[in-house]
Amino acid sequence: MRSVILVVDDDPAVLRSYGHLFRRLGCQVVLANDSERVLADPDSLRGVDLLILDQRMPRTCGLDLLATLRRRETGREAQPGAAVTHPAVILISAFLSAEIKQRAARLGV
Repeated sequence: MRSVILVVDDDPAVLRSYGHLFRRLGCQVVLANDSERVLADPDSLRGVDLLILDQRMPRTCGLDLLATLRRRETGREAQPGAAVTHPAVILISAFLSAEIKQRAARLGV
């Protein structure tokens, strides 16, 4: 089975590069340039093995997006018979502060 990678980044060139790279490696790649669309889709993480997030995006940052997605998935886990697995997460940023690193660690990045 192919790994499924979801990449959320507002830069089209970055998305194209990730798509090209991961498809060459035999992965299934889902590219999203709008964090709001990812949030609006209740199944955005279904089957995703790896989530790659840009930290600096319009309307939200990668860690805020991740926190919201995790809360949503945790709510699903509370439903009877629900088995939810969280994908591995990589956060991409050119501007990492100690605060961002600590928050990322708390979120399991």
